[in-house]
Amino acid sequence: MKIAFVSGATSGIGLAFAKELSALGYSLILHGRSADKLTSIARILPSVRLTLVADLANDNDVKAMLEELEKQKLVIDIAINNAGFGLYGKHLALKVSDINAMIAVNISALTTLTHYFAEHMTQHGRGHILNVASTGAYQPQAYMAAYCATKAYVASFSEAIALEVRADNVTVTCLSPGRTDTNFFVFDGADTSKNNKGTFSAKYRISANKVAKLGLKALFKGKIREIPLFENKFYVFLNRILPRSVVLKIYENAMKSI
Repeated sequence: MKIAFVSGATSGIGLAFAKELSALGYSLILHGRSADKLTSIARILPSVRLTLVADLANDNDVKAMLEELEKQKLVIDIAINNAGFGLYGKHLALKVSDINAMIAVNISALTTLTHYFAEHMTQHGRGHILNVASTGAYQPQAYMAAYCATKAYVASFSEAIALEVRADNVTVTCLSPGRTDTNFFVFDGADTSKNNKGTFSAKYRISANKVAKLGLKALFKGKIREIPLFENKFYVFLNRILPRSVVLKIYENAMKSI
């Protein structure tokens, strides 16, 4: 049986990936921060082979998780680096400790995990890696300055690594979802965009399941970059042709509406 690893698998897009891969017959290795949530998911998805509890903002937790994977001596066919989080607000109003934790999860842990899986996959001559970025990777955004910068790293890094490992029959896909119906928009315990009319309102979001389906479709095709849905592709295209000052202003106004 083929094996798939998913980080951040206890909710949102990560959980959707787990469900889709289970339906496709993959044996699952799921990562999350909550042992209770992972246990609950394992009851629902009998294909779960192993659960790994780790805070990816903690280097020791990342190291321990990789050591556990080494002990298992499993050949992993698909690795989905989905774990990540965002911070909303003026940069100077955010806690430096929170910003650093976000950088650790979104950049450092993802880089380490990509290195680990790519190294093992090249040794076996096959494998697929999918790293989750965001449409926020393609332009700076006020009020989510550091978050978008971390996702710009994920997109650039993933696309470059994809070229380095393709000769070894290993693919790396960068998935950049747009507005998705997950807990991403929950700030300070409340979904601040649920009831407003802004561009991030719940009515404009697509389901995590749809994002996961499109992500896996791109992964199996060996695509380097996937930006789901025409609307998101169009926005990214506009970012490339409009003057930078205009792009910055558009997104500043959009982020104020959250």
